[in-house]
Amino acid sequence: MEHVDDLTRQKIREWQLRRLEIKDQMASHPDRVLELSQVLDQMEEEHERILEQATATPSMNTSTAALELQLQVSAKNARDLRKLLELALHELDDALAEPATGNQSADMSGTLGAYRFDLLATPGES
Repeated sequence: MEHVDDLTRQKIREWQLRRLEIKDQMASHPDRVLELSQVLDQMEEEHERILEQATATPSMNTSTAALELQLQVSAKNARDLRKLLELALHELDDALAEPATGNQSADMSGTLGAYRFDLLATPGES
């Protein structure tokens, strides 16, 4: 999905917070895992509905761009987010140091959170 409007972004944030609360409940109440798993399944359907109802905002014109980067990062707090951005930037620097035409992807997941980037290089300047 491309860029989304502010209302959709807010709905997704609220959905993510509710999802984290349910996962915390699962960890603290193992006897309710089955029940809470069903709630998570329903929440996935809700997430799909949110995305379907999203109003896409105009994306940048990338037809003349030689490089296009898409980055996704998720973390528990600002400190972890900064560290993940630092790690992703280091890995991106490596990818840019050895330019290649096509798609280059990298991701990492761990205790800090996760990141993923996709770098698309088209023939031309790099």
